[in-house]
Amino acid sequence: MFPLIQIGPLNLSAGGLLLLVAAFAASSIASRVARARGGDELVSHVESASFAAAVGALIGARLWYGLFNWDLYGSSPGLFLAPRLAELAWPGGLLGGMLAGWLWARLRSGEPRALADVAALTLPAAQAIASVGLLLSGDAFGTPTDLPWGVTLFGTSRHPTQLYFALAALAGWAVLLWLARRPWPAGALFTAYLGLQGLSLLLIEALRADSLLLPASVRAGQVFGLALLIVALGRAPVVHAPHAERGTLAGDAG
Repeated sequence: MFPLIQIGPLNLSAGGLLLLVAAFAASSIASRVARARGGDELVSHVESASFAAAVGALIGARLWYGLFNWDLYGSSPGLFLAPRLAELAWPGGLLGGMLAGWLWARLRSGEPRALADVAALTLPAAQAIASVGLLLSGDAFGTPTDLPWGVTLFGTSRHPTQLYFALAALAGWAVLLWLARRPWPAGALFTAYLGLQGLSLLLIEALRADSLLLPASVRAGQVFGLALLIVALGRAPVVHAPHAERGTLAGDAG
C-alpha cells in the first residue's frame, strides 16, 4: 500500500489525491456528456448544479460515517467538520449529492431527470478512480482470502474489495454507455445506475472487513444497496423508445 505519495517536499494522502483526480475527471466527463445530450443549455445546468451536488455529497458522506461511528463522533462533534477524507462513506455521499442536486435543479428551473442522467454517465468513472485511491491508502479493505489475487494488508492476504468496486464501476459504466445509445425517457439511465450501484454494494460489501454496521452486525452498505436495487426495479421504465431521436453520448465519454 502507498498511503502517502511524496511530490517534492509534500506528502499527500493517496486516497485524497485520487479523490481530487476523480472530481476533476467527473467535471470534464460531465461537460462532454451534457453537451452531447442537451447542448450548451444542459452544460450550463450541469455546471450550475455540480458544486451544490459536490457539497451535498461531502456533507452526506461525513454524516453517514459519523452516525455509524457515534461513539467517537458523538463525544467529539467537531470531527464532522474535520478535513479527514478517509472518514467519508459512499452511501451518504450518494444520498447527499442526489438531494442537493435535485434541490438546486428545482430552484434554478433545471430538469432534475436530465441532470441525473448526466450524473449516471459520469459518476462510475469517478468512482473507479477513487476506488484505486482506497486501495493505495489501505481503506475499505477486504476480509482474509486464500485466492491468488488477494492483496497483503495488515499482515494478511485479503480480498481487494477496492478493485472489485473499481471493476464494478467500469462494468456499470460500459452498460450505461451502451444503454445511452437509445433514446430512453429522461431519468431512465439514472434509474439503471441506481440498480447497478445497488447490486455492486449488495455483493461487494459482504467481502469488506471494515463495513459500517447496523445492530445485529448487519452491514449498512448492503442494506443501502438492497434499497437502491428495490427502488430501481420499482422505477424500471417500460422499454418503449420515444419516436423523436435525441442526442446521446456513448463512445465520446470514454
